[in-house]
Amino acid sequence: GCLALGVHNTHSTNWTFLTETRKRSAFSIARFYSKVSLVGLILSSVFICLRRLPRESPQPYHPEHRLITAGIWTIHFAIDDEMRNSELRMRDAIRDLELDVIGLLESDLQRMIMGNRDLTQFLAEDLNMYADYGPGPTKHTWGCTMLSKFPIKQSTHHLLPSPKGELACAIHATLDVYGKDVDVIVSHNGQEEDLRDRQLQTTELGRIMRESNNPFLFLGYVVTKPGQGEEIYELLMDGGRMHDIEPKDWDRWCEYLAFRGLKRTGYARISHGGITDTEIQVGKYVVPEDSKPNSEHRRISLEEFRSQEAYLQIEESQVPVGLRYPDMFSGEGVRGHRFHVFDRPYYYA
Repeated sequence: GCLALGVHNTHSTNWTFLTETRKRSAFSIARFYSKVSLVGLILSSVFICLRRLPRESPQPYHPEHRLITAGIWTIHFAIDDEMRNSELRMRDAIRDLELDVIGLLESDLQRMIMGNRDLTQFLAEDLNMYADYGPGPTKHTWGCTMLSKFPIKQSTHHLLPSPKGELACAIHATLDVYGKDVDVIVSHNGQEEDLRDRQLQTTELGRIMRESNNPFLFLGYVVTKPGQGEEIYELLMDGGRMHDIEPKDWDRWCEYLAFRGLKRTGYARISHGGITDTEIQVGKYVVPEDSKPNSEHRRISLEEFRSQEAYLQIEESQVPVGLRYPDMFSGEGVRGHRFHVFDRPYYYA
């Protein structure tokens, strides 16, 4: 009996040993594959990060002319007129227009209702541009974004005064443009229903522009008729000591371009191509070699300041090729984008 018990005990011990060995072996195998998977995941992450790094720093399209091409576009959350994503077509339009700086309005897609899409990162990576996201989703604006081929030295985000209506966003950035500081504002004012909001918002924009000593570009959504005698227009142009890119362009309401301290060489309006219901406005400017900060615009009278720009138009044949707008947008244009309103670009002496 004792012998039988001993034999049984030996078998039990051997079985337990085999079971433990198998368990340890299975655990070791699982641990090995876990380590291999983790290493693979880390290597894949590093590869993806390296692949997404820009191969070279962003470069402007025509440095030989010290040219800065800047535009404004209201993109309606990157959903086109047929409710489809429009990121790829937006990218193509921005690239083909050779935009060095562009302000994108109604760009806040980083919320559930918009699919948490990161439009700004996508465009910045594909176009090799620096990006400023503007006020974030928690600020409850429609969103404004700036993309730039020039380094962004500093920027300030603003929530413009909006006591009655929707919150209005603005980006005030200083760019390093061919070694010179150039300030840019990208902004989106409130709608026409709230005049008091637009008065306060435009007054604040005017203050920011007037107090800067740098050459300045304004790329914004203003909501006003153009011309002297229009209160909001005067608050922006006169209050900010800015030159309208083309005062005789009477067919404007929301988007406006303005400048100071730069030589404006071109102005064009390009149809939206079904991507939104709002056109693209694009200005071309040359940065003078002797450009430097100054406060002359605050010291001289308003009449003297206005007289600094003659708005003398010239023919395209008189313009160097590098300063011209791409010919693909002439006539019927490309992908629904074409020069419209005056059906051609304006060029200036």
